[in-house]
Amino acid sequence: MKPVPRLTALLLSAGLLASLAGCDLAEESANKLAEKAESAAQEIAREAIGEAVNELNKKVDEAQASAKELLGEQQQKDEARDEPPRTPSNKEGEKEGDAMLPPSGIET
Repeated sequence: MKPVPRLTALLLSAGLLASLAGCDLAEESANKLAEKAESAAQEIAREAIGEAVNELNKKVDEAQASAKELLGEQQQKDEARDEPPRTPSNKEGEKEGDAMLPPSGIET
C-alpha cells in the first residue's frame, strides 16, 4: 500500500502547482486591471483640468475685454478733457526753473 501515499503526494503537488499558476494569472489580471484603472483616472483628471483651464481662460478673456472697454472709455473721456498745458503769464522772460514762482518771490 505504499503506492497510494505517493499518488496522493503527486496529486497534491500537481494541485499546488496549479493553484500557484492560478495565483500568477490572478496577479497578472489584477495588475492589468490596476493599470487600466490608473489610466482611466489619469484621463479623467486630464479632462477635468482641461475643462478648468478652458473656463479660466474664458474668464481671463472676459476680464481683458472688459478692461479694454473701460480703458477705451477712459481714454475718450481723457481726450475730451485734454487742454493744452498752461504757460505762466507772469514770468515769460525768465528761466524755466523759476516759471512757477510768484512774481514777488517766495515769502518765508
